[in-house]
Amino acid sequence: MASSTETLTIPSTPLPFYLECGVTFYAPGDHHPNRRNLGMYDLIVVHDGTLLMGEEDREWTVEPGQMLLLHPQRYHYSRGPCPVETRFYWLHFGVAGPSGDLLRQPYEIHLPQYWTLPSPAGIYQLFEGLLQLFAAPRSGAFWQEQTLFLELLKQLDESRFQREGSQVMAVAEATEAFIRARYQEPLTNGRLEEELHYHHNYLARCMKETRGITPMEYVMQYRLEQARLLLLKTDWSMARIAEEVGFVYASYFSRCFTARNGITPLQYRKQYSQ
Repeated sequence: MASSTETLTIPSTPLPFYLECGVTFYAPGDHHPNRRNLGMYDLIVVHDGTLLMGEEDREWTVEPGQMLLLHPQRYHYSRGPCPVETRFYWLHFGVAGPSGDLLRQPYEIHLPQYWTLPSPAGIYQLFEGLLQLFAAPRSGAFWQEQTLFLELLKQLDESRFQREGSQVMAVAEATEAFIRARYQEPLTNGRLEEELHYHHNYLARCMKETRGITPMEYVMQYRLEQARLLLLKTDWSMARIAEEVGFVYASYFSRCFTARNGITPLQYRKQYSQ
């Protein structure tokens, strides 16, 4: 049994950091403990057996070669005892605190919450490598743990090309790259069609599937984040910043910035200059 799942987007800067991992064995009848507001991501990979899990209103049956990523702030629970002997790896990791004041991530890590791994043996091997570092001197083990953890995230993230389809991903990345290069210019769905040679509906579908937003939403988001950078790094007027990032009218820029950030551009600048 598996509920409809989602893709969790994890900030890439500052990099997520490894906390701890382990391997757990359950006899038939044992079950995973219930937890609320754990404050860190909980990644579970089942090696043998069956783990019955839920998070809020979603439920999953996690079997060998499958992973489940539990959210730091959501209630997760066992939805029943293990029917057979079960062995699974688990890993806790964190990300830097609230990212509301960070500029747009240069890259975002997209992990499915529930997924059948295409090559579980490689993931098992990385977990075993982490477990072997428990007895190693901390001075060296710390760096090795972070390296192995980031390699694990890298493998899971890169697998989205298989998960989402290389064509969809390629179109989304081409759309994103074009917008980042031309955000100062007038951009419309029509221009994206002309430059990228795909219908705007298809471009929107590719972006929604891989980024969670449409191309024009991405244009707005990227322009506003570039404006935040200019507010911090220059003393330019609001009108000049608006023009620099692609807005025709400074008043419209100010409204959009305030709606997104909860404060005006001038207030944003002042909070870092006092």
